Amino acid sequence: MSETAIETSVQEIVEACDRQRLIQAMSTGVPKDLAAAYAIQDRLFQRRSDGKAAGWFASATNRSMLHQLGLTEPYGARWRGGRFLRSPATIRSPGELPVALEAEISFQMARDLPPRGRRYEEAEVVSAVRSVHPSVEIVISCFRDWMNQAPLNLIAEGGIDQFLVHGAGLEDWRHLDLASLPIAVTVNGQLKAAGRGANVLDGPVSAITWLANHAAGRGEGLKAGQICNTGMCAPVYFAKPGDEALVDFGPLGRVEVSVV
Repeated sequence: MSETAIETSVQEIVEACDRQRLIQAMSTGVPKDLAAAYAIQDRLFQRRSDGKAAGWFASATNRSMLHQLGLTEPYGARWRGGRFLRSPATIRSPGELPVALEAEISFQMARDLPPRGRRYEEAEVVSAVRSVHPSVEIVISCFRDWMNQAPLNLIAEGGIDQFLVHGAGLEDWRHLDLASLPIAVTVNGQLKAAGRGANVLDGPVSAITWLANHAAGRGEGLKAGQICNTGMCAPVYFAKPGDEALVDFGPLGRVEVSVV
């Protein structure tokens, strides 16, 4: 993908987000391959941030979402600073852009997992984790009907204007079976979605291991202090102003989100 095409794509996404307007596609078309999509994502992150990743997220780790998007593997992206909110949190609806809530399990890292010549195993990743948190990813995309978009468009956008609302979490978490955690999404007192930790890959530990290797493969790796979420454990809920959401993760805790 040419430098001109990358810059044009980045500028169109930035303008759509800033103006809170939906776009159907970029004028440059769908990125031709994964490398082109990540090239746009990298440049967009540099444009929109101070260049330092506050964390990473794994997306499409849920098998139903993989199928919905037509992907064969998950994808990853960086969090920029200022996008993490402690529960309870209030989210303002960003103009035309829809707000979707995804119940996810997040990990805060205690030490770095830098790039290296071999893959990280689950035990190595678990030993590098400081704490585990209940969280809700606030999905905000400038692409119209993002669940039916070309997946390479979403990878290029990289969730650049999303938020992550997280609870206090636990440092003493290794006794929990994260894959078996029950998750319930209640909105205005009514159950809207339910799931469990096992709905991401082979469980959240499997997903954070995938993300650690993905970030290392991108030349950065996960770093101490970063918060990393691992994909939706329950069906997505599209919120509207006035919604009061309570997401219960059983023994891991709760997250509260108000949309105005």
